[in-house]
Amino acid sequence: MSRPIPDAAFQEFVDAVGEANVSRDPGILETYTYMNGLAQGASGTLWQTRPVCVILPSSTEEVKKIVRICGKHRLKFKAHSTAWWMYALATFPDCVILDMRRMKRLEINERDMFAITESYATAGETQVEAMKKGLTPHLVGAGPNASNLASATSMQGTGGTSVRTSMNERNVLAVEWVTPTGEVLKLGSLNTPGAGWFCGDGPGPSLRGMMRGATGCNGANGVFTRAALKLYPWYGPAYQCGGSPPFFDSKEIPNSYLRYVVWDNRDNEVEALYRLGEAEIIDYNNRWAAGAFTSAMSTSNAEYLEMVAQGEYKDRFGEGYWTFFMHPPSQRALEYRVKAFETIMQETHGEIIDPMIFGKRSYEIALQNAVRAIWIAKSAYMPTSANTGSLPMAYETVDQCFKHALPISLDAKQEFASQDKILNDGRDNCYACIDEDAHYIHIEHACLVEMWEPKNEPMGAALKGMIGSLAKGIGPLYASMPASFRDQVIYRKYIARIRHMLDPLRSAHSPEDTFMLLLPETELGEPIPEEEK
Repeated sequence: MSRPIPDAAFQEFVDAVGEANVSRDPGILETYTYMNGLAQGASGTLWQTRPVCVILPSSTEEVKKIVRICGKHRLKFKAHSTAWWMYALATFPDCVILDMRRMKRLEINERDMFAITESYATAGETQVEAMKKGLTPHLVGAGPNASNLASATSMQGTGGTSVRTSMNERNVLAVEWVTPTGEVLKLGSLNTPGAGWFCGDGPGPSLRGMMRGATGCNGANGVFTRAALKLYPWYGPAYQCGGSPPFFDSKEIPNSYLRYVVWDNRDNEVEALYRLGEAEIIDYNNRWAAGAFTSAMSTSNAEYLEMVAQGEYKDRFGEGYWTFFMHPPSQRALEYRVKAFETIMQETHGEIIDPMIFGKRSYEIALQNAVRAIWIAKSAYMPTSANTGSLPMAYETVDQCFKHALPISLDAKQEFASQDKILNDGRDNCYACIDEDAHYIHIEHACLVEMWEPKNEPMGAALKGMIGSLAKGIGPLYASMPASFRDQVIYRKYIARIRHMLDPLRSAHSPEDTFMLLLPETELGEPIPEEEK
């Protein structure tokens, strides 16, 4: 249980940011205690720990003051930008929430092709401004409402455009970072007077790996206030649409190619993905299946259930389908890409499908995913209020993910869906996208749950998938694989030690750190026994 915030600490917060930007009112605090979606499904609870105070800083200097006040009064803190899942809220008692919504400034450097973004500038806003200059950012799978700074510094940053624009963890250039002790650390070229924001690795050693680890530290390393992120060419014009939500009257993108593809078996699917990556012709890709497509096509739960009863999407997309988008700089380049694409499809027995097969809604979903990453989140939460997942939620090679990791999650999901513990939206509803020309692939398998239903077990499929993946040496939750449990412990001990070094007062403490450091010591350089390989 949290103790009431000391009056002296509260007054210091007021002095730092102004009375209008700090609150300990119970009604306000309660709105920062509940989160729909991933928090419910992943944590198995409806409510998180109530924070003791909420603060809205407007500058790096104010963040620095807040962090130092927290250290002085032995309060913990957690910052969030657009707040996507449970780690954006208080995960421990006596916690102050920094809501970064006032820090939303954005600057586009057209010549050097990067954006300087504060915490609350969203990926969608960045893209709108960048497209005016013939550029586009990477868009994470969380969608245009998410903060690109968050995925670049603190989370796993893959998405459908990763095939061309890389992942956000690789797009980080210079960073402004308030450490848990209240020091302002400037990474990359920003640390050199007059050099600006253009470079992530110099001069001196790069600290980006320490900043985020493999998949991000979920806000446990301090507060990231500004970052420079790479931008990529957009071969015009800027995306335009009209209409009204949830569907829009999108304008056709000139000199582009947009198609769905299904394969007759997984071996052909895997082979095609490798070849598409090697050909370097794709600008956007993502995989869905009938359940997600049906939820995206519907405008209400009633309409969703009608579409499920009709079953036509299941007949067409029941074993998964891909969306591919190409938008090269010239008509000649487009002709080459289309020819290469069609050749690969023919040789791997892929069926090419025009998105208009199911009408304008289907086309809108395909186009808005390809350009704006706008429908993925919607598919993750309809028709229930929460989304968990059947692990591993892997991040590795195409072979590893599709031939080894995905079957584990399929079996876990099928078992719990057959017992009405999660929604039966189809056995295979796996989201995936190939990254960096198919050097990597990211898969996660949504399990839709309704927390108010007594039969639901939101963590069941996740735990079963976790056990199955560890038993086969497959790293869950985007960890490297194959990797034994021992290897996972070694990695997480390193991360915990780095965080303890940065945060001696445990002001931004991660709950898992204490657990990891209590595990028996392992000699970090010791070779892995043959039986564990």
